[in-house]
Amino acid sequence: MEEKLARLIELERIIRRLQAERLRLISELNVDEWAVHDIAMALQLSFTNASSLVDFATLVARDFPGVLDAMEAGVISEWSAHGLVDPTEHYSLEVAQKAVARTLETAEGRCCQQLRRSVQGRLQRADPTGFARRCAQRRRGRDVVVYDTEDGMAVLKSELPVEVARAMYAKIDHLARREAKNGRSMDAVRADVLASLVLQEPKSAGSKTLIQVTVPITALLGVDERPGQLDTGQVIPAEVVRDLMAEPGTVFHRLLTDEAGRLVEYSPGVYRPTAEVDRFIRARHRTCVMPCCSHPSRSCDIDHAVAWPEGKSTGTNLGPLDRRHHRYKHATDAKIGIADDGTTTIDTRWGQRYVTRPEPVEEPPF
Repeated sequence: MEEKLARLIELERIIRRLQAERLRLISELNVDEWAVHDIAMALQLSFTNASSLVDFATLVARDFPGVLDAMEAGVISEWSAHGLVDPTEHYSLEVAQKAVARTLETAEGRCCQQLRRSVQGRLQRADPTGFARRCAQRRRGRDVVVYDTEDGMAVLKSELPVEVARAMYAKIDHLARREAKNGRSMDAVRADVLASLVLQEPKSAGSKTLIQVTVPITALLGVDERPGQLDTGQVIPAEVVRDLMAEPGTVFHRLLTDEAGRLVEYSPGVYRPTAEVDRFIRARHRTCVMPCCSHPSRSCDIDHAVAWPEGKSTGTNLGPLDRRHHRYKHATDAKIGIADDGTTTIDTRWGQRYVTRPEPVEEPPF
């Protein structure tokens, strides 16, 4: 298995190198308005798909050559290249290039979604005024649509401000976990709870749910417009945060950080983490500590890296694992270590070592 996994990793690096060469060649072939037709025929693509590919290749080769270099070095895939470049559309080239370059410095071992979130956060913090203006415009376009799918099913979709959508999902999930499954999957229970909230107005509809927002104190006081951040990583404008904080019943938690934006450690010595330690761990790690996992830490298990009592219930021995990865750890005897700053190492049964690092509470734009 070790040899097969090593070969898989080798092949992936070769694929990434070839993807970089492919994008470079496409950009060089894009010499006039007709080139897309030649490329479409050569690659057996529709004109629409070929146009998107040519536009992306040209953009990356011209404005973000470091992305192609990282692909060629095997650090990122073409999917991750999209994650880095696609969010830059509404920003100046100078700001976009700085944000992508800084994110590339820590790109190794991170998946497309993590890189996209990092670039988005840097861009939004670099231009808080423009970000707030675009947010206000998008909020005015919020909507609800329904369309039919197959086999008697339909999709009800609503586009909402992120803090509203996250609060709604948290409430649906909270209520669903109190319901008897009766042979249903958890997703089906959530769907049924949503339907009952809309159609039946159950008594439990009034129950409160908690969403966590991290915000600089200067923005909270109105001194500046530095944006806040939800515990799932999405950045929201300072004005929206202030509106949330003005709502009755809002709870404040003070988070102390070092200069790099990482949470400061503290360590009670009990088996089950205290509520304070639990909140600290989930705030430091917004997602599961396993590589490329985006499962929110708020619904993860808090796991001991070194089993208690040898390992204490402290921030240097605790990390969030979603249920699947928690079971994987014990089933395969994977070894996990957590450093003082939250950096986590995972040693797998097939001899691979992975390193993940918690994203800073407030990552600087550049």
